[in-house]
Amino acid sequence: MSKPRPQGLPPLKKSDASAPGAPGILGELQSEVSAEAAPLLQFVARNAAAIMVALGLFVALVVGIGAWQWYSSKRAEEAQANFARLLLQQQGAARVNALESFAATAPDSVRLAVLMELGLAALAEKDIPKASAAFARVVALDKARPLGIVAALSEAQTLMQAGKAAEALALLEPLENTVPEHMRATVRRLIALNAWQTGKTDRAVKAYEDLLAGAMGDDADYYRFCIQQITINATQ
Repeated sequence: MSKPRPQGLPPLKKSDASAPGAPGILGELQSEVSAEAAPLLQFVARNAAAIMVALGLFVALVVGIGAWQWYSSKRAEEAQANFARLLLQQQGAARVNALESFAATAPDSVRLAVLMELGLAALAEKDIPKASAAFARVVALDKARPLGIVAALSEAQTLMQAGKAAEALALLEPLENTVPEHMRATVRRLIALNAWQTGKTDRAVKAYEDLLAGAMGDDADYYRFCIQQITINATQ
């Protein structure tokens, strides 16, 4: 009985060198993906260089932002330490000068605090121009927020000490209806006082009447007395 002849192995399938396709890894991927995904892979193959540049720019941007945030945080910490050291070591006119120099380069994290301290230090030294300028900068930077309101009131009192009642009144007028309710009485008392000093008796009476509407006891008696005195002086 004759033995069965062994079957030959099927010939190896050679790739067609002339077949179009992307070389290297992208070419291998393209041979494996579905027909639906092939166009996307072809787009990636055609634009690989541009995509890598875009990714590089994105990574550089992220790294740059992180470095800037670290630098800003480090600078703020150093500024706070320098500010605290200045307050502990300097007094009198030297403190005013040091705060003025520091305020010129202080970062945003401490600038408002530095300017407020500069205003108070200058006021203690009776340097009215520097005190008023410092408080005015806080008002401009902080607007109607709490520190800005405190700075505006401080500037008004600085102007009053300098005998500039008209300027103080002009600063206080816009605050009357914008400050929080618990600060409104303080603003109205200052308005009444400065209006009286500048001869604006009607405005002074109006401010005291507004105060009287929410007052009781000794405060109410005091406001009635002020209204009476203003009225008597106006008729003389």
